[in-house]
Amino acid sequence: MSADTAIRPVRAGELGRVRGLAYYLGAVLGTGVIALPALSYRAAGPASLLAWAALVVASVPIAWTFSSLGRLLPDGGGVSTYVRRAFGGYWATASGWWFYLTIPLGIPASALFAGQYVAHALGAPRWTAVGVAGGITAAVLGAVWAGVRTSSTLQLIIAGTILTVLVIAIGAGASRVDAGRIEPFAPHGWSAVAPSAALIMWAFSGWEAMSYLGGQFRDPRRDLGVVTALALITIGVLYLALAAVSIFALGDGAGGDAPLASLLAYALGPAGEALTAGLAVVLTLGTLTSYATGAVELGRSLGVSASLPGWFGRGRNALVAVAVLSGVGLGILAGGPDTSEVLVRLVTAAIIAVYVAGLAAALRLLPGRGPRAVAGVGLAAVMGIAASCGLYLAWPAALGVGAAFWCARRRVVAARGVTSAPQAVTSAKINRRDDPRAQGGRNDRP
Repeated sequence: MSADTAIRPVRAGELGRVRGLAYYLGAVLGTGVIALPALSYRAAGPASLLAWAALVVASVPIAWTFSSLGRLLPDGGGVSTYVRRAFGGYWATASGWWFYLTIPLGIPASALFAGQYVAHALGAPRWTAVGVAGGITAAVLGAVWAGVRTSSTLQLIIAGTILTVLVIAIGAGASRVDAGRIEPFAPHGWSAVAPSAALIMWAFSGWEAMSYLGGQFRDPRRDLGVVTALALITIGVLYLALAAVSIFALGDGAGGDAPLASLLAYALGPAGEALTAGLAVVLTLGTLTSYATGAVELGRSLGVSASLPGWFGRGRNALVAVAVLSGVGLGILAGGPDTSEVLVRLVTAAIIAVYVAGLAAALRLLPGRGPRAVAGVGLAAVMGIAASCGLYLAWPAALGVGAAFWCARRRVVAARGVTSAPQAVTSAKINRRDDPRAQGGRNDRP
């Protein structure tokens, strides 16, 4: 899930390169990495490595474009601010809806990733994983209701822990690599690679973080480029190494419910699976509390700014809506073993829609042919991934239509208000002339 709502920046001018890199890694690395390699393997087999490689390459122009926006227009509003500047209020409203009305569906999906690790460690059936997902979702929403907030330091600790776990897992699996495990390379055909890329786009969301963290750097023009390059190298190497080691060391086990636990078991023995399950739950609780808090803040902001009905901006109503949507997501998960992929694809379709809007805005806002050319390459890459989403694009399209109707309604209401204002003034003047008390007042004067 996008980190627009997950990472709360520090005060302006406090970020240097080291802490800036930590924030960037925290924005991109998330709990999805514990399950997405398995989902991509199920979709395309060993050929899913091509999907991971393609997304790493596509990340270069995407991340560089958002970094350029952060250097040019350092603003805490992020993508929605740039979209509003480039295309106006409707597209800013639509991008807000894509985030706010999709993040809650991703909360139970992320919780299920942790639940699968618990069920795997216990040797329990799938309903146990769904039950754990329900418990994590309830705990997260309860924490937000109680006002619990994850600090920026805790967020960085979580990101650092995920980074450490990935490094250990990659190192453990490297000793068990067998080249024969990639045969057949494309068991589901070459056409399965593109849908696999769309599925794992979740793991690459967060590149837009630099667009709103730009103003937090002491020297954004000097530091943002360096931090972006380091983040691209670090994340690209980690993701490719994890996907490759999972396939070469586990074979078909790379498509299981807990491939990361299987890799860690090589290093930690039988305790590795239980330890991984516990870590998955703790990390998921911390990460999702941050996401849910950010989603509630976004919903409240959309209600206050009239980008959603005012109801969302009052009290805890935005949280109520998040809870309802998360409940819908849990209901979908309870429907069967393949429903988690449905939620992941819905969320990634919305993320892709936001990226399309943000990169298109960059084409208008960035000066010079070079930066605009990079933005164009990034936009073309994202559009290519969007084409592989198929019917799942109906979700952001439906939200876009809803946003259009809402914006049209706002314009009608505003027009009525402008029209009725002079009428009200005229009516007041007429009433005053016809009021006997007013007339009497004037006639009684000497």
